[in-house]
Amino acid sequence: MSVKIILEGNKILKKKSLPVKIFDKKLRNLAQDMIEYGKSVDNCVGIAAVQVGVLLRMSVIYVEDEWEVMINPKILFEDTKLSSEWEGCMSLEDGNLFGRVKRPNKLIVEYVNENNKRRTYQFEGFYSHLILHEIDHMNGIMFLDLMKKPYKLVSNDDLEKIYKEKDSIK
Repeated sequence: MSVKIILEGNKILKKKSLPVKIFDKKLRNLAQDMIEYGKSVDNCVGIAAVQVGVLLRMSVIYVEDEWEVMINPKILFEDTKLSSEWEGCMSLEDGNLFGRVKRPNKLIVEYVNENNKRRTYQFEGFYSHLILHEIDHMNGIMFLDLMKKPYKLVSNDDLEKIYKEKDSIK
């Protein structure tokens, strides 16, 4: 595993990523390294190439119990109904800080996968947030930029307590 996550504050995270023109062996290896990194870290469900210093419109995402490469994603539809979900970021305290972000609850995205197959998917709820989070990285945006009160971040331990309390109320 040869990737190193770039941390918040680094100027590259604010830059727009360029479209991938050719998904060659070098990018395939990078994607695989990103997936291996994601598998090795708790709470990781996605990493954009810019987070490892590569300004290309590519990310790896963990959806439906498997990792997939998402290349040159294009949003075809965003729901007007918003949902609020907890989001974290590997570029912020190793993914150990979370904040609530409002985003469209449903989303249709078209992208190319690692096998050069065009995919069109509808994502909802948490997965809609995940995909938009990764696309935002490609556009130089971090979830902190979307929070009304970025000082209201919680740690992973605090988030677990919040969910336990929520479950005990039911």
